[in-house]
Amino acid sequence: MSLGRGLESLIPPKSSKPEEAKGTFDASKKEHIFYIEIDKIKANPFQPRQEFDEEGLEALADSIRTHGILQPLVVTKQEIELAQGRRVEYHIIAGERRWRAAKLAGFAQVPVIIREANEQNKLELALIENLQRTDLNPIEEARAYKKLSNDFALTQNEIAARVAKSREVVANRLRLLNLPYDVQQFLTAGKISEGHAKVLLALSNPEKQIYLANQIISKNLTVRALEELVRAENEPRQVKRENAPDPELVQYQSKIQETLGLPVSIQGSKEKGKLALTFFSAEELERIIKKLTD
Repeated sequence: MSLGRGLESLIPPKSSKPEEAKGTFDASKKEHIFYIEIDKIKANPFQPRQEFDEEGLEALADSIRTHGILQPLVVTKQEIELAQGRRVEYHIIAGERRWRAAKLAGFAQVPVIIREANEQNKLELALIENLQRTDLNPIEEARAYKKLSNDFALTQNEIAARVAKSREVVANRLRLLNLPYDVQQFLTAGKISEGHAKVLLALSNPEKQIYLANQIISKNLTVRALEELVRAENEPRQVKRENAPDPELVQYQSKIQETLGLPVSIQGSKEKGKLALTFFSAEELERIIKKLTD
């Protein structure tokens, strides 16, 4: 399914006619809406979205108490064989946030449209719904793409076609999963931006990636400032291959850089050379002067 059709293909348009609002649709044009007990409905096991804002859910619950659920959930019907018979439950394809809010609001039933969908459809449709609402953070989106790739053998081009994004966007999201878990969590929590994360990918050392991610948070580093730090981290290795600098000077450079949390460059030798510090604000300059004069 392409994003162009989106959920319009899943949810019938609203109608002002009372009989249609109750679910008596023309089968050739619209799908029926059913009212299902909320306890029979389960979250989509393929839901890519893992973070639900509690305050936002409470606000939606208040709205639902006042206005009801204006758009039905889209679900699949599951029949589970038991020793004593058969149990029917419904898995959400689209509308998990509405379902959670309706539970908070104390609703016993919610309106649903029942669709047939296999596992791949469930993941694709949940992904599409969240992308349309920009509800997914970059890591959740990347994990959904990875699942489509791993579980259903879809190529990056095929994934891109299904979610109406370029292959480059899909590839860049997937690269974020190469970051250490701690850094991924910072990105998920909004403590660092996706721009920061992309710059950190230029480093191959996970420990340095985590260290600089913490520097971003503690020092409120901009992406540009981070680029300078990463460039300084990579410079010693590049220079070493070309000019083989004194390893002791490289060690001094790293120590000063870690102490100040700023890009540092040492040129020359231990006998004669130049030490350069890079700062990005008057506050940082004052902090450097204080450290050097204390």
